[in-house]
Amino acid sequence: MLAVVTGASKGIGKATVNLLKAEGYEVVATSRSEPEVGDHRFRLDVSNRAEVEAIMGKIKSEIGPIDVVVNNAGFGIYGSFLETSIEEEEYMIKTNFLGPIYVCKTVYPDMVKRRSGSIVNVVSEAAYVNSPVLLVYSSTKAGLASFTNGLWVEARKYGVKVSGIYPGPVKTNFSSHPSFKGREITPKYAVEPERVAKAILKGIRTGKREIYVPSKLLLDPYFLKLTNVMQEFTYRIVDKFSL
Repeated sequence: MLAVVTGASKGIGKATVNLLKAEGYEVVATSRSEPEVGDHRFRLDVSNRAEVEAIMGKIKSEIGPIDVVVNNAGFGIYGSFLETSIEEEEYMIKTNFLGPIYVCKTVYPDMVKRRSGSIVNVVSEAAYVNSPVLLVYSSTKAGLASFTNGLWVEARKYGVKVSGIYPGPVKTNFSSHPSFKGREITPKYAVEPERVAKAILKGIRTGKREIYVPSKLLLDPYFLKLTNVMQEFTYRIVDKFSL
């Protein structure tokens, strides 16, 4: 099976490529910088719709039909909304939110025709717990969560699996953006990216709507579920009665 992973140069994306390869997948790794892992490697800026369409088209024509997509590419900008740059925030919105939509538009119709396929979007616990210093980042993840939930409802009718992965703190280079100014915000209870990769594999296989990857404290999912106690029930109703 052919899997495409975005944001695969490091962290969660790189760990996911390695795990999928170990599980027997043929993996296409993409990222803005040159990926170091993967059976096939492409430079791809998912914020650029034309570039996404060109690269995904090339993958399909030169390598083969895409069975799995993992939308992992994304980054954060730190600071008060009074101080952050609208130009950078706009780029982040395109990367974190529109990027996965661009990618899905190129593969979802093919999956529907084949009545098979898996789409996994790496969201974040920040989708449900916004932070003033990560305001727009959290908003992009909230948007991605909503998109993922809605697509989950639609795709089930066509045999296509859709899953959202909600990591808490992860040991990655998330704070490498210049806006963090050397601040290291990854707490001691952050988990390794390999744990998130395992959750992604579970999402590929099961199509579970939401999969949480808690910190080492193991408490975060319970707080999130308390704030979203009716959500699962709501989406089941939407799924049952949607046209």
